[in-house]
This record gives sequence, C-alpha cells and structure tokens, in this order.
Amino acid sequence: MNLIYDFLNSHVSVRHFSSKEITPEDEEKIISTAQRSPTSSNLQAYSIIGVRDKFLKEHLATLSGDQQHIIDSSLFLVFCADLNRLKSINDKKSYDFYGDTVEMLLLATVDCSLASSRALMAAQSLGIGGVMVGSIRNNPDEVSGLLKLPYLVYPVMGMSLGYPSNKPDLKPRLAIDAIYHKEVYSTDKIDKLIAEYDVLIDKLSYLKGREVQPEKYPEFKGLYSWSEHSARRMANEKAARLHMKDFLNSKGFAIR
Repeated sequence: MNLIYDFLNSHVSVRHFSSKEITPEDEEKIISTAQRSPTSSNLQAYSIIGVRDKFLKEHLATLSGDQQHIIDSSLFLVFCADLNRLKSINDKKSYDFYGDTVEMLLLATVDCSLASSRALMAAQSLGIGGVMVGSIRNNPDEVSGLLKLPYLVYPVMGMSLGYPSNKPDLKPRLAIDAIYHKEVYSTDKIDKLIAEYDVLIDKLSYLKGREVQPEKYPEFKGLYSWSEHSARRMANEKAARLHMKDFLNSKGFAIR
C-alpha cells in the first residue's frame, strides 16, 4: 500500500477547530515545507503572513465574509504573490524591471498557489486540518492595509489552520474523464459526466441549504446540484470580484 498516495487522496476541508494550539515548532515545519515547493526560475515570488493575534483574525474574518473559522483557527496564513522583493534587487542594480506584466502576475500567483498547497499538505501530515480562504480577496485594499502589504504584493488566498474538532466526509469530485483529456481537449462526454455528478452530489445532500441567491431564481424547480450551484456562482457578480483588476493595477500588477 502506498501511504503517500492514500494521504494525498484523503484531503478534506476543515472549518471547525478544537482549542488546541499549533506549536511554533509545527508552524515552522509547515512554512519550511511550503518553501520547498516548485518555483519558477527559483524566483520564489511569494510571501506568507502568519496571523495568531485575535484582533487581526477578527478583522480578517470580517473582511472575508464573516467566516468564523478564521477567528477559531490557531494559525491563519495569508499567501501573497510578491514581486516587491525582486524589484528591490533590480532597483539596486539599476536594471530594467518587467514585474508589471501579466506574465509576472501569473508567475507570482502560481508560485504562491503551489506554496499554499504544500503548506496545507504539511499541516495535514501533522494532524492539523485547514481550509483555503479565497474570500480574502473580497476586500483586498483593506486586507493589504491591515497586513501592511507593500507595492507589488497582493493577497492571493488565506488558510485557516487548527486541530479538527470533527472530520468532514470526503467529498467526491467529477469523474476523471471530465477533467483529464488524452492527446487533445474533448467535450464529447462532458454533459453525461456532469449529469452523473449532479445525481451523486444530490444523494449526499451536500448543497442542501446552501443555494446561491435563491431570491434571484424563484421559478427554479429543477435539481439543485453541482451544475446549478456552479452556474449561479459563475453568474454572481459579487463572486466575480470585479474590483480585482483595478486593485491589482494599483499594486503594480498586470499594467502591461
């Protein structure tokens, strides 16, 4: 039996934590493991902010849609795409700097995302649970001010970490054929696979009481499952965070 394979396929998002605190030693293990993540050209274009202070966690929770698990977490991490450190090097050498391009935004965001994934796996290996928090981007200006993020640094995601008070059930994913294409991209089976997944998710009652903007769809009588939930999510202007383009430009990203 491949224990690493089994571990990687056991991931669940944990939002309810016990009062047990993550030790500084385990915090260092999580961050140092994240630092061993793949990084484009070894640029290491990310930074991580660790937050334990209750006042800061309460403010971050409010800015992230009032998510209680941020407050309850033993350690809240904010993963940031960071080109500021690299710009300081170029400035000292009087070199040109192309950090304001779309490519460099993508590079730093990917570096940051890879590090966050590795951090979560490291935490889980220590018996710690966690959940990614994309809503840290709901109010990125305020989050940046609270955490004193400089120019060319932006918050990509947060992560609540703590010891689970209960372990959620494993959530099924789409069939592999829906996301894995051999040789060329194909949509031949996608409608069938989505319909099958809808039935599976409905049987688990995972989305009961979690309908997106039900007041906007009063005439809907069909099966409220993954495809309906996802379609409403993609049609939700608030969820699209239209403010991100101007925010990123103001921070020096994706100007050209």
